[in-house]
Amino acid sequence: MEFKAPDFTPFPRDAARIATNLATVYDTWLDAKRARDLLPSSMFWVKRGDTDYLSVKQTWRDSGSTRGARSTETEAQLAKFLDDATTLDRRIEVSSSEITPLVRQYRSQRLPMVATRPGKILRELDLAGLLGVPLMLVGTNAFAAYQLQWGRRFPGGVDETEDIDFTWCDLRGASFAAATPPPVVHGSPLLRALRAFDPSFVVNKRKPYQAVNDEGYEVELLVAPSQLKNLSSDEVFSPVAGLFEQEWLLKGEPLRHVAITQDNKPCSLYVPDPRWMALHKLWLADQPKRNALKRDKDRTQGHVLLDAARLFPDVSYPIDLNFALELPQELRDIFLAWCESRGYQPS
Repeated sequence: MEFKAPDFTPFPRDAARIATNLATVYDTWLDAKRARDLLPSSMFWVKRGDTDYLSVKQTWRDSGSTRGARSTETEAQLAKFLDDATTLDRRIEVSSSEITPLVRQYRSQRLPMVATRPGKILRELDLAGLLGVPLMLVGTNAFAAYQLQWGRRFPGGVDETEDIDFTWCDLRGASFAAATPPPVVHGSPLLRALRAFDPSFVVNKRKPYQAVNDEGYEVELLVAPSQLKNLSSDEVFSPVAGLFEQEWLLKGEPLRHVAITQDNKPCSLYVPDPRWMALHKLWLADQPKRNALKRDKDRTQGHVLLDAARLFPDVSYPIDLNFALELPQELRDIFLAWCESRGYQPS
């Protein structure tokens, strides 16, 4: 039986411009917000007896600490803080106001949306400088980025799920690394970001590679064997060892797009190379231990991504002979079977 190509619906003509403008303004907001978060929450004079002392609150919850009595030096510190904070607050305000009409335009074009809760998690990780390095979004939530990459709505079966997965990808110097290096942190940067907006998140004792909140929402941390050595010694997640298939998601050219969440806010999506993601999904679909319902979705998603790369060639993601020769045997057989089913000959 001749293969019938899936129905990819092109986005409207203005979609690419809107998505590009959204990413530009979001990055302006993100840079300003990161810089503002590095400053104290407030700085002010406190009178003690006959002397003024410069008091600093790192966060609004702090009781405040003293930088010293009023002097030329402390007055200069306060003046610089007020100038920096005013500049950044204004930049945040202006970029936020510019995001609002872009959100309306984005929604009017019916571009791919991200669910509210994953969006909050992604924003917190982005503010912490942790998206791209060391955390990359994997799984179904990544598909909004792939649809934006190809400017087309994908056929059914690629909608987000009520969980979110990340893989550890501390590949310094990789093309998807964040512009601002992530801070050195102890403990789990992922759990810290989760608790920033939902303190009920805890590591699941039965599945220590997973965090769960009091509503049962699951967040998983997956790690390729080559990346286990890069985990902090005091990481509270205990990722499953031996997930060799996670190595595939670190290959190729990961990509980044900015999408809108259901609560009308932007978030970054750093996701794996779509070709490697596709073959990873098809490999999962063939695993007997995989949940039967998930296997069907995996197969659909894998086929959709490879079909998009075949039907709408992208110079960054060729599915040619060079790509085929790069594949490990487990994926090469899957790729060749897909090629045969489509009558496709890699050039």
